[in-house]
Amino acid sequence: MEKPFVASEPHECKKRAEDPQLPTEERLVWAQLAVAAELFALRKDRRRAGR
Repeated sequence: MEKPFVASEPHECKKRAEDPQLPTEERLVWAQLAVAAELFALRKDRRRAGR
């Protein structure tokens, strides 16, 4: 059995979301993960900056 793809960065999720070879439903999930990862990174940066 093939191991599933594991994304560790937002841009990797975005890349999967834009892959036309993947089913639409899977691309939608990757798009949602990309948005969530970007929001997390923004919040993390904001906390570091002291708001």
